[in-house]
Parts: sequence; C-alpha cells; structure tokens
Amino acid sequence: MLNVLNAGSRTEGQQMARAPRQRNEKLLTVIKECQWSYDACAVAVRAVAQENGETSASFDRSHVGHWIAGVTPSSRNSRFLAEAISRRLGRVVNPIDLGLRGTDSLEPDLIGLDWWEQAPATDLITVGRADLERREFGLAALYSLAALAVPLDSWQEIAERGRRAQGGVVPVGRSEIDAVRDMLTVFSRADERLGGGYARLAVVQYLTSDVAGYLQGRFSSAEDRKAMFSVAAETTYLAGWKAFDSSLHGLAQRYYVQALRLANEADDRPLAGFTLRAMAHQAVDLGHGQEALQLADAALAWSRGRATPAATALFTILTARGHAATGDKARTSAAIRAAETHLAKALPDDEPAWIRTSGFTETSLASQAGQALRDLGDLPAAETQLRRSIATRNPEAYRRIHTLTLANLADVQCGQGRLREATEHWNHAMDTMSGVTSGRASSAVKNIRTRLSSFGPRLPSFAKQLDQRATAFLRHDHPPTYT
Repeated sequence: MLNVLNAGSRTEGQQMARAPRQRNEKLLTVIKECQWSYDACAVAVRAVAQENGETSASFDRSHVGHWIAGVTPSSRNSRFLAEAISRRLGRVVNPIDLGLRGTDSLEPDLIGLDWWEQAPATDLITVGRADLERREFGLAALYSLAALAVPLDSWQEIAERGRRAQGGVVPVGRSEIDAVRDMLTVFSRADERLGGGYARLAVVQYLTSDVAGYLQGRFSSAEDRKAMFSVAAETTYLAGWKAFDSSLHGLAQRYYVQALRLANEADDRPLAGFTLRAMAHQAVDLGHGQEALQLADAALAWSRGRATPAATALFTILTARGHAATGDKARTSAAIRAAETHLAKALPDDEPAWIRTSGFTETSLASQAGQALRDLGDLPAAETQLRRSIATRNPEAYRRIHTLTLANLADVQCGQGRLREATEHWNHAMDTMSGVTSGRASSAVKNIRTRLSSFGPRLPSFAKQLDQRATAFLRHDHPPTYT
C-alpha cells in the first residue's frame, strides 16, 4: 500500500516550520464537544487510520496541537480525523465542518453523494469508474460507521422512485439476465479458489459496462426488471466482497451499499439481507461488535417471512458473531443453536443462487460459530467447531476460506498453549495459500508473526522456522488490490 500517511506527515511537518497561522477554532470547539484531551483525540484518529490500512500510523498529541494551531493535515488525515469525531458524536462530521478545506478531487466521490437519492445505476457507475480509473480511490475510501445507517423504513418509497425512472432504449430480457448470471457464476467460483484480488477489476469493469447498461434498459415486464436488478445486486455484492477480501474496507462498503440499493429495486429482501449480513461480517472483523449485531438483526428483520432456512441460518449465525463481540455468552450460544436448527431444515435445491454460490452449508456455519466462540474466549469449543469446518469442506473449490479456517484453528491452539500443533496448522495454511490473492490471507500471516513474537527468545526452533517462512512470505507478498 502507498505510504500516504507518511507523505502526509512530511507535508504537515513542513507546514509546522512556517508561521504565523490562524488558530483553528472550529476544530478546537468540536474536540471540546467530544470531551477529548489531545491524547484521547490522537488515539481515536490512530484507530481509524489503522482500521483503514495505515498499520504504522503514529498520531500523538502534538499532531492534534499543530492542527488546532492552524497546520492543515493531509486530505487523508483530515478524513481520519472527521471519521473519528463522527463516531464520537454520533453524527456525520466532514472535514469542512472542522475548518479543514477539501484538499483533493476525491471528496465528492467519498462523502458528497447521498446513496439513497440518486438512481442506483448512476451511483454504481460513479463508484465503479472511480475504482477503475483512479488507483488512489480504493486506498483513500474510508470505512465509515455513518454509512451503516440504511433507511429501513423507506424501502418501498425508494424502490418506487427507481421504478418510475425506468425507460431506456436498450431492450433487456431473459437472455441478458442469463448472461449476467453465467458471468457471475464464473467470477464467483474463481473468487472462492483464488481470492478477492484475482480479477477484481474485471468484475468492476463488467459491472460498469454491461450490467449498468442493462439496468438502464427497457424491460418487457416487471418480473424481468426485478430479475436483472437481483443478479446485478449479486454481482455488485461480489465486487464488494472482493474489495473486502483485499482489505479495501471503505471501497467494499461503497459496493455493499450499492448492492443493497439494487436488491431494494428488485424487491428482493432476502438478497438485501445477504448484503446486510456481509456488512455485519465486515463490521465485526473491524472490531465494531454492536454495529455488526445491528446489521445482522436488520438482515433477519428485512427478510423475515421471505428467507429460506439456509439464508435465515446464515443471518442468524452473524448475530452470534455480534453477540460474541459484545461479550454476551448466553445469546451467542442461543444464536448458534438457532442457526443450526434453521440449517437442518434447508433443502439445497430450494435455496437461492447466492446461497449455493457462496457455499453456505454446515461447514460455513461451523467456521462462523468457531470464530464467535473464539471471540468469547471459549477456545476448546471454538476448536471443535473449526475442526468440524475443516473436516467437511472441499479445500480445492473453497481454497481461500479453507486457508483462513486453518489459520483460525492454529490461532486457537496457540491460545491454549499448544504451539507445536498450532505451528503445524499454520504451515498447512501457508501451503494452501499458494495462488490465493487475498488481503485477509496476508493478515493471517501477519498474525502468525505477532503471535510468535510474544514468545520472545523462548521460541522453539520449529516455530522459528515458521516465523522465517512468514517473514519471507510478507516480504514478497504484494497487496492484491489492482489485478
């Protein structure tokens, strides 16, 4: 990843040497409203920066002091600051509200669009083209908690507005719908085997050209329109999932919002729930347990009465992840049991295409249950679930998630003090990573080094060899963002 933070810091450092400047009273007033010390503000900004890929971010109280004194932070650091303050105050705060001018051309793309007012195909093209044409877009897009507030009560009104906008000149029918479905199947299978970085931009290119064109076309029936918007939503979801797997969290969030819009236009509430579930998955992975729980609950609420048993199980197991992240053991266990009950009623042939494509089965449920139990600190139970997942998965068809599950199992074993077994599974995970282009897989390797470093000089030779292997992997690993 480009070291945008360091470049920004040099610019700010140069500015610090110049004088005089006008004190930024707007920023000072808002920081006081947050009831933050300069140190507390720096900690909050650093957390946002690290969440968005700046793992070496080193903000301290002096940075905050310089900003208040009138030094203008880089555009990216301004957005880190605005997002941290937005989270603290519970409302959207933009850099301009803090007395910080917009400093680059990405501002309209990142924070200037109301995703629920524009036509969905128009917004999809806006995001997709920015992703394709400007390399920095994916790096600059910030993950925002404010963007998780979807208008649940406005579903019908928003969908009706989209239907009234119909009327392009290109005729669209079943053959076009089937073509998009076939392409989605090809892309999805490759994604499961080769990771989110593989052909990510090919999916985006297909979305912004063929699919967006179909969405703006003329449909012979309302059912054809719904079918096209549904498969477009699935394809947009895949673009978001691939960005998520590539650790481009702000970009992934934008595609997820667009997938939700398209599912809404199709009046496909279960598919909307599937997207909300992905947003919950992202939120819990980033440490936002309460938000993850709210999104998982929304997935269940939005699809209630229309979701199949397997889909309901998938949404329910994400509530378990949310409950675990908030430390609620009783509700976590109850959600895991409920998900298993729902899944036992599933008939594979009756499940929607996105359940079959994602491969959600007992294997996937066990993986999510294992992670929930790990987050609760119940490591023996977590190990049982993760072993169950590994034993029942097709490792070639689902190579990426098999790799991640092996790494999770090793992490749980390490937490129980069984370093040799953990090392064996970490080595196995790295064996299966060959050919997988995934930011999450790279993060799993970084976690190996972090866990082993805690042993200090007492590290056994077999673990030292693993550490050397992980170091070599990370040295030669390149972020799979733009392939």
